Amino acid sequence: KGPEGLPTNPKILIAYFSHTGNTELAAWQIQAAVGGQLFAIQTEVPYPQDKSECGKIAKQELAGNERPPLAVDLADISQYDTIFIGYPVWYGTTPMAVRTFLEAHDFSGKVLVPFCTSKKSGIEKSLDAIATSCPQADITKGLALQDIGTGKMQRLISSWLEGVRGEIDTFGRHNDLQINKIPVLTFKVSTGILLHIMLIRHWRG
Repeated sequence: KGPEGLPTNPKILIAYFSHTGNTELAAWQIQAAVGGQLFAIQTEVPYPQDKSECGKIAKQELAGNERPPLAVDLADISQYDTIFIGYPVWYGTTPMAVRTFLEAHDFSGKVLVPFCTSKKSGIEKSLDAIATSCPQADITKGLALQDIGTGKMQRLISSWLEGVRGEIDTFGRHNDLQINKIPVLTFKVSTGILLHIMLIRHWRG
């Protein structure tokens, strides 16, 4: 179940990989708007918090086309029609842990909705990686959130979701996407890290 008092939708999954917390915040905002189940993609061996050390491992995994094992995975995604997939952009593309998750499941007949966070990189290269990992899925236009403030993040997500709903219709898939006003309180601290309170409490998938 989702956060208390927020909408739920058993046909929507919001899976995300987050290292610094920015992608997780975006996932929470999407969940607040469309409901659905949150699932945090986490590796069996956590990435170092140190940016330089994390970067070395990420670069090595990418160069070696590795699939790092996950700490836990979903047993079955068949109940979901629409699956959001979120991640930070690492070296211009998806973290390899995201590919581990995607390639472990059958996305036939599913709609994949990508979103990413980054300082300056776009989403295009990562969309190619997702299409390669999930050739059987219908993939919507992705959303790249680049170093933006809280209010702008909400506006971008809301506008993008309206477009996503229209895209799902063009795929001829069953469309469960109902968009609600994002019921969150947000504020920005001096470090630039976005924090928010979702009603009374937040929920980590």
